[in-house]
Amino acid sequence: MAKRGRRPKGEYPEKKRVFASRVREDTWEMLQRAAAKSGRSVSQEFEFRLRRGLDDDEKIESTFGDLKTYGLMKLAAQAVKLMCDLKNLKVHWTADVAAFDDALEAMTRTLRGFRPLTAPDLVTESAKLDAPALVEIVREIQAADPVRPLGKVSKCQRAVLRLQNELGDLVNRPARLLKAKERKPKGKKT
Repeated sequence: MAKRGRRPKGEYPEKKRVFASRVREDTWEMLQRAAAKSGRSVSQEFEFRLRRGLDDDEKIESTFGDLKTYGLMKLAAQAVKLMCDLKNLKVHWTADVAAFDDALEAMTRTLRGFRPLTAPDLVTESAKLDAPALVEIVREIQAADPVRPLGKVSKCQRAVLRLQNELGDLVNRPARLLKAKERKPKGKKT
């Protein structure tokens, strides 16, 4: 009979599976630093962070339905922040009629930018990502490079990468809509 290793310690003593995986050097270094800071072993830190991420995904799905919807809602909230003058309000935007209407318009424009095309030649007026700051955010999400070393990515860039992951295949939809809008509508047959 093969000799067993030592019993698992820490937060997850019921460990039974051995998991071997390759990770990038920068990921390993960050994991080691996090483990040292938390007082956990690297193995315990890995499981802690993995479980936290999986728990977060379950919470998101139970609250929003799925990651894409969550990503779109985050982008719509960002649009409100960028496109509405919230700093000069004495109350929250939900308590001010004009601010609420501005926020609603910002959210609607954002969501319309991700509206699916129903036919290849259909030209809609739905691609209204006309706020330069929002267009810039969408371009930044589209251009985000998930291969970049974690240690060389800012907090903001990590948030953009998460948003890119959450949006999935929706991330390129605004570009298709903007191209569709540029095409001329076909004349109606009478």
